Amino acid sequence: MKREYKQKNQPKPQEVLPVNTKAKDTFFKTVYASEERQRKLASFLLGMEGKEITVANVRPVLFGNRENDLSFVTDAIFYVMTENQATVCPNVPYRLLEYITSGLRSTVDSEKLLYSKKRVCFPIPKLYMLQTGLESTAEKLPEKVQYDIRLSDSYMTVEEQYKSALTEPDLEAVVHVYDFRMTLKEMLDYIESGIQPERFASYQGDMLDYALTANGITYIQRAAKKEKQSPYVMPANVSSVADYLGLLIKRDIFVDLLTDKEVCDMTMAQFSRDDILLYQGREEGREEGREEGREEGREEGREEGKKIGVIHTYQKLGIPYETARQYIMEEFGTNAEEAEKLLRTYWKV
Repeated sequence: MKREYKQKNQPKPQEVLPVNTKAKDTFFKTVYASEERQRKLASFLLGMEGKEITVANVRPVLFGNRENDLSFVTDAIFYVMTENQATVCPNVPYRLLEYITSGLRSTVDSEKLLYSKKRVCFPIPKLYMLQTGLESTAEKLPEKVQYDIRLSDSYMTVEEQYKSALTEPDLEAVVHVYDFRMTLKEMLDYIESGIQPERFASYQGDMLDYALTANGITYIQRAAKKEKQSPYVMPANVSSVADYLGLLIKRDIFVDLLTDKEVCDMTMAQFSRDDILLYQGREEGREEGREEGREEGREEGREEGKKIGVIHTYQKLGIPYETARQYIMEEFGTNAEEAEKLLRTYWKV
């Protein structure tokens, strides 16, 4: 039964909801660009039929030009913020905490928020993450498709001598995860036979369709590399990403989007940059790191070599220097100064 929510007698938050129009498009954002799909997503996540949807993406100063993947306000009551993650990152709760803090601040008058005697009311924040990706074995997959991760999971462990102290954290952020990672065998079965994992049976819709699209593109790209001892087997029925996108259309997945050539081109370019070419960079970096480590006998050589490989891959892709610096910060968790130093050292002029 759908729940109906009524606003209390309280001031409606100011609509100062900024949209970063200069952010790089991704297929995830393209999927949820339409109000219809946003409304369906809100209905699935919140269990309510929203009437008014207001896009509310934010770009926190901390992250430079990086914008959150998708956020919107439903009926001025719920602030829904959703991230798409292709690799497992335990720091997502903090990232979303930064985003939602910036987003909530944008809904009100900052001066009133800080100094007014009258209470300032916010929309209710709801944090979600769509996890995609491929794993070699089922043991690496979670027990459930839906689970929660928390900011408090990253807090320091309290040692015995502090057990009597007031150690209950005063700050928490809960992120509801929908984990659509698949094993290589599951992905191959889906591509060749259209068989979806049984655990996804209750989650039919755009989120699952996006995961099948993203995971399939990644699989095809890696299978096409034809590396020795690669666990990726090229499917019998497709031989390229374009073939796979055509297969998705036949299976009635994102027909409105994948029949658009510009969207298809953007999609293939995105996954080339975000996944397979970064994957290639990691592999190149590992090899350079192993070689450097053998020569110098130091663990640091392997880590440095991995960074070198990724930087060289970005150059081969023609990624702009400034953009590469942002990617380095995200990939290796470095600050802007450290990323700049790496690029100055290894960027081939």
